Amino acid sequence: MGFELEGLDIFERMLLQRVIREMPEKVERKLTELAYRYLADVKRLTPVDTGNLRNNIIVDSVKRIGDEFVIVVGTPVHYAPHVEYGHRIKRGAEYVGFVQGFHMFEISLKQMEEWIDQDIKQWLQDIVEGRV
Repeated sequence: MGFELEGLDIFERMLLQRVIREMPEKVERKLTELAYRYLADVKRLTPVDTGNLRNNIIVDSVKRIGDEFVIVVGTPVHYAPHVEYGHRIKRGAEYVGFVQGFHMFEISLKQMEEWIDQDIKQWLQDIVEGRV
């Protein structure tokens, strides 16, 4: 899963490209901030049985791959996809039902898409005005 910035005009896109090129440490800090905001939303939507899944959703460090920055929010918990997407219920050899998924990662990403363009615009404005 990922997202595209769509609400930025040409000037903002050019400014963002320049910031990425000339100030990678600021980009890494901003990406980390955004990842932790996303993490908080995912955890808020994650159901709790034992707390194992919620407690093991983590933010990885920022990595640079070519000219892109990548930061992963995820979990090593093996049953996480079943909680996210749902799963069938099996009794013996027969499937008897389906448990709906919670879509905590997907919903949080959609919510993030609603506010991230404005957040990035404000961040770029703060850089231009020397507040960051």
